[in-house]
Amino acid sequence: MNDRRTLHPIYILFGLLNTIKGFIPVILIGVLKGTSWTNLNWYWYTGAAVLSVVLLVFSFFEWKRFGFWLEEDRIIIQKGLLFRDEKTIYYTRIHSVNVEQPLIQRILGVAQVKIETPGGNKKADGILPALSIKEANDIQYMLRKQASSIVVPTDPAAEHIAVNEQADEQVVVKINNKPLTPQAPAALASTKKSEITLSAAQLLQAAATSTNFGLVAAFLAGLFSFADDIINQLLPDHFFETVVEDSTSLMPSYILIVIVVVIGIVLAWLLSIVLYVLKYSGFSIKRDGRQIAVSYGLLEKKSFVFDPKKVQAVIVNEGPLRQAIGYAEIQLQIVSSDKKEQLMLHPFLKYSDIQTVLEEFVPQMNIPSRAKLIGAPKRAFIYYVRIELLITLLLCIALVVLFKADGLWSLILLPLVILWRKSCYNAAGVYLGEGQLTLRNRFLSRSTYMVRRPQIVTMRVSRSIWQQKKNLFAIAVRVLGSPYEYRVKSLDRADLQPVWNWYSRSHNKQ
Repeated sequence: MNDRRTLHPIYILFGLLNTIKGFIPVILIGVLKGTSWTNLNWYWYTGAAVLSVVLLVFSFFEWKRFGFWLEEDRIIIQKGLLFRDEKTIYYTRIHSVNVEQPLIQRILGVAQVKIETPGGNKKADGILPALSIKEANDIQYMLRKQASSIVVPTDPAAEHIAVNEQADEQVVVKINNKPLTPQAPAALASTKKSEITLSAAQLLQAAATSTNFGLVAAFLAGLFSFADDIINQLLPDHFFETVVEDSTSLMPSYILIVIVVVIGIVLAWLLSIVLYVLKYSGFSIKRDGRQIAVSYGLLEKKSFVFDPKKVQAVIVNEGPLRQAIGYAEIQLQIVSSDKKEQLMLHPFLKYSDIQTVLEEFVPQMNIPSRAKLIGAPKRAFIYYVRIELLITLLLCIALVVLFKADGLWSLILLPLVILWRKSCYNAAGVYLGEGQLTLRNRFLSRSTYMVRRPQIVTMRVSRSIWQQKKNLFAIAVRVLGSPYEYRVKSLDRADLQPVWNWYSRSHNKQ
């Protein structure tokens, strides 16, 4: 066993800083209420001082008990103060090694290393929470180099990734100023290198066309718990009631509602631009031999390194604005503890350039031409419209009852919903070729999902009684590392039968 390695000593401050971070909403509310922090009773200061000392002492012993070893075929992590926890991760099980700098680590100038394996759940299987940036990058490179040198491709069709490999030089990595030389075989990747970065103009274009209101919703949800208290301190008493009364006296209520909705959409769009820029600022993707490195982030910097053979699926998203101008984004589904978020391969590129980027970074995947995808039959259109149209009709009726003649304006929603659902019907499609399944659907963005057979964990084909009479079926697939299924509904049974035969163990496989 190699010598025991330790975390950066700055880890001792983590417990105290995380506690302070949790009290930030309370501190902000106190500041807005004009609380005088210098005139508190003595026991408040004493309690805060005692709590700080206890947290520092506890963190010090945690730091002393935390150790890790890098051996020839595994990494061993030991931690725990009252209860000892020892974890062994073999290099062959590693899917990705990520270097991240959450806000606290970024302030303190350190980074954390997250080791992702198929066994990981809500947290990464192995986390080294505080290392110097150089040490974190060295360990990331070391682990991925070790894992790549002994991994056997799981998909024969993807073996051409490793063609023309040449022997690489021996790497000597220093951790905590101690040399660590990998013992694994040195027959690694080729010297081919590729890199893609985003200019400031491209980043702004990507942000303005992303329409990613999910970022806005997540941000507002984080403020919700204490937003009311802050607003009440900043605005006069009964501010909103006064504004509503004055506004309704000057204009009809339905116009006021439209204005409020438009203002809300514009503000949400502007906020989404700011959050998108903060998240993807400094975006770059590099390929060095068999390794792909993706990094981005302004306030919280993230870096992912993985083997392209470990990609579970490729997703091409075309938002309404991007589709109109012929642009899209490429996301990758990899094994990660953050299962709700796909890894961005390219946030903004022309649709015609997608295949070129895939050949460069994920050559086992190919995006088929739009003409090859088999769409939903005409008899399936009713199943794309009926539920949404019924809900909209009930909403319009309720608005008419509530607002009388003014509520008739809500009937505009009916053709808009029909157009929306017709676009979802037109987007639906399936294609099977060269050992790859391609599915396409739409909710707001049109998504094209590409996956190879070895990466499919489950495939489900379902239908209702009424759909069965019309020979219409829905198909859903899920890959490792994703909690969600990718689903396309109301496709012709004759179009799905070859897909089921291709995946089913009871039939010959392509």
